[in-house]
Amino acid sequence: MYTLEALSAREEIRDVLHRYCKGIDRRDWALVRSCFADDHVHKHGDYSGPPDEFIGFASDVLKCIPGTHHSISNVHINLSEDGQTAETEANFVAYHYIEPGNPDFAACETQGKATDWIVAGRYCDTLKKREGSWIIVRREAVHDWERASEASSAAVTS
Repeated sequence: MYTLEALSAREEIRDVLHRYCKGIDRRDWALVRSCFADDHVHKHGDYSGPPDEFIGFASDVLKCIPGTHHSISNVHINLSEDGQTAETEANFVAYHYIEPGNPDFAACETQGKATDWIVAGRYCDTLKKREGSWIIVRREAVHDWERASEASSAAVTS
């Protein structure tokens, strides 16, 4: 049986994971940054390094992608006995619409065509409770599979 403190911690941790997805999809880099500790180590695709550099990497990749949608499911949370550290694994699916005419980049070749790029995997995180709030101190984003196909059409709105 969970204590109220453990239930609260689990919801706060889920909120951090969802806040990250919202920030990425809205290009709200301050919101993305708020999910990660200053001493955070991030591994995601070809990127490995600190959070501010990850934001530069992500914003560079997404500048040619006007529409994304990141979803998280099957969030597994293992709280430490003292309730100050957690290990999580959350499945994600990230949908990306790449407009026609954009140059290819290492992760997805489009041959200049409108492309739907779907990435599915897992966010494997270590979080700590610092100054009363949960924050990610380590993330490894594992890509389990990817698919790119020519998009028939898309309506992207902000």
